[in-house]
Amino acid sequence: MIKIKTYFFYFTIFYHSFAVSKNYYKKFEEALQLYKEERFRLSEKKFRIILEKERDHKDPASQLFIAKSQAQQGLWSNARNTCKTLLAKYENSPYEVNIYILLGDCAFNEGKITSAFQNYLKARKLIDNLVYKNEVDQRLYNCIGLGLSEEKIESMLFRERNNFNRAIINLARCYQSWLNGNNYNMKSMIKEIDTYFLPGKFSNIFGELKKSVDQISTQPTTFGVMIPLSGFNKKLGESYLLGLAESFRSSNIRFIIYDSKGLGANALQIAKNIYGNNLISGILGPLTSDEVFALSGSMLEIPILIPKLTPVNIPALNENLFFLSPSMKTLAEKTAQLMINELGYTSIAILSPGYGDNKLSADYFIKECHQLGVNPVAIEWYVETPLDLSRQLNSIRQKAWQLIPNEDIQEDMINLEIDSLDALFDVDVQDFFSLPNDDKEKMDKRDSSKVELETIQALYIPIGIDELTYVGTQLPFYNLKTDIFGNQNWLNMKLLNQKVIGPHVQGLRVVSDLASTIINEEDDSSINYYNMGYEHVNFLEEVLRNSFFNRKQLAQKLRNQKGYFGVNTTIGFTGPKKNENGSVQVLRYQNQEITVIGTFEGQSYRKNIP
Repeated sequence: MIKIKTYFFYFTIFYHSFAVSKNYYKKFEEALQLYKEERFRLSEKKFRIILEKERDHKDPASQLFIAKSQAQQGLWSNARNTCKTLLAKYENSPYEVNIYILLGDCAFNEGKITSAFQNYLKARKLIDNLVYKNEVDQRLYNCIGLGLSEEKIESMLFRERNNFNRAIINLARCYQSWLNGNNYNMKSMIKEIDTYFLPGKFSNIFGELKKSVDQISTQPTTFGVMIPLSGFNKKLGESYLLGLAESFRSSNIRFIIYDSKGLGANALQIAKNIYGNNLISGILGPLTSDEVFALSGSMLEIPILIPKLTPVNIPALNENLFFLSPSMKTLAEKTAQLMINELGYTSIAILSPGYGDNKLSADYFIKECHQLGVNPVAIEWYVETPLDLSRQLNSIRQKAWQLIPNEDIQEDMINLEIDSLDALFDVDVQDFFSLPNDDKEKMDKRDSSKVELETIQALYIPIGIDELTYVGTQLPFYNLKTDIFGNQNWLNMKLLNQKVIGPHVQGLRVVSDLASTIINEEDDSSINYYNMGYEHVNFLEEVLRNSFFNRKQLAQKLRNQKGYFGVNTTIGFTGPKKNENGSVQVLRYQNQEITVIGTFEGQSYRKNIP
């Protein structure tokens, strides 16, 4: 909710003595005193009694103060409805100015800035008192600063005949073009502002706009690039920088490189130094989690574009940080949405580490499943290195047995010992890393492990970074015909393509911020960062479009960006602050290759056409 200091105009109440009793005057003064004492709930009640019992619902003064009392309580919707009733019942009321101002205040506090602007303009042209006009101009000034709907500005300008209002609207129009980085329109619009009619309150904005127009043709948009070029993460920083250099071709973008060494304290100091340089419009980087956390508590009003890491909750806490990759929360939620909304799965199991970031991924996944109306049929956790997952996978398999409808169980399976898997896997852990030879090792007819179970439609496994070998080699033993969904740690192509893993996880799906052309490379980390740098230059060029942007313009432009569709990634900002990339890739592993099969753009899913 937008909070502003609210000014209310006290006015002369017009009493028509021949129609009003002394009792009415007394009660009105009592209610008015309650309002002045800021006892707004009680004043609303008293004015409502007057309106109903003393005036038969025909007193605009009482009705106005009911609306004022509601607004002071933060009951914006109630106040707005009361004002609209007043306007409808009392055309050309002496309180019309007050009503329009109050309607504007209600809209402003509800975040409806353009609507507030319109109401303040209606009030302004009815005011003769200079003091009142200045107060309304302050309100209009606040609205312009927050940004208005371009479409509605044009509509207002078309209908407006008051010269002063037209000058204010033209100023708002030019300012909005400035915010959007539309320099061509800005140059033409500033000429349409008639400064003779422009109130003095707005001279400051006009001066800044005029200065910006003069700078447009000569000044590039400058970014400070904060990356580790020494220390433990040196290789990642160098790869990212090389990607920037390879893709860079714009004369309207300038990069100044800073070595953060991958340290949080360094990143914070560099950010402060950059902030002190008004020629720098934004920051690109840093790359490590320590640096991101260090900047998360900083309230420096400069856009900071984070290439990769997205710690939980930071996008909502710091609106100046723009995350170019989605958070683990977003990735997990989109995985659940893919299973349930797009594929229609209702029987879902989870196998996950019981600690760390991957535990969080599982928690987010489970919560989203619940939100979508699906309760997972089985949830199994493991701790430490998953050398032996027999207990967890046996439990999931037993659940799969339980899900078979009685009428579908074949007669010759009725007496099978479902628990026989426990005996089967009472072996040394090294045996898990080679599959049984079907020609040489015949399983007992009574062994339930021979039965392929398909009652669990999907199995979500957000593994740790070094766990693919352990998890991938154990899955085939449990004869579960299910679709595997994993996190990005599955995308180690060197391990995934091994014969003991790859053939048994065909169709594996992973929701990722990166596309297959990055992940298929052997040196994943370096290649990933190289390609991110390459893509991020292209993204910035699309955002800027050969225009100069200051810090405020850049932040506004990033939030309003429709979406970037690159070769290796997509970027579209979502969330409460519109500063987290909510666009993700859906990847599928098949025949030793990863392909992109779809893209989530916010809440919508788009399948790739083969």
